[in-house]
Amino acid sequence: MSEPFEDDFVYIDRCAFVVRPTWKFAEWLNQLEDSVEDENQIFIQTVYLVDFHEQLDLSATADLLDQYFSDIAASEFGAWWTDEQDWPKIRNLQDFFEYFECSPSETVIDLAADNDFPEGDFSGDVPF
Repeated sequence: MSEPFEDDFVYIDRCAFVVRPTWKFAEWLNQLEDSVEDENQIFIQTVYLVDFHEQLDLSATADLLDQYFSDIAASEFGAWWTDEQDWPKIRNLQDFFEYFECSPSETVIDLAADNDFPEGDFSGDVPF
């Protein structure tokens, strides 16, 4: 395996949040659906790209999360259960953090940027 050089990297002009459901999320899901086939699947992390900030200090992180927490929560709940009436109410960041852990990242690098997908190979639906 060759050593990657910085020139080979593609820096993406975004920051990211790595989001992972908490046990409270698993409890919510289990009370809706008795048989989650593989409970480990619940705790898979998802990466959400957000607006770029030079430095994700506490203030910038809070501002970005305040802007996106509702969309992130909807994506996470909706991936498991489509009836929005059954979703927990996420009104603020405190509610959000009861159901999700979230780690910010200031740098996003695409190591596979030179891998072209033939047309039609990616429809946006990724089977897990």
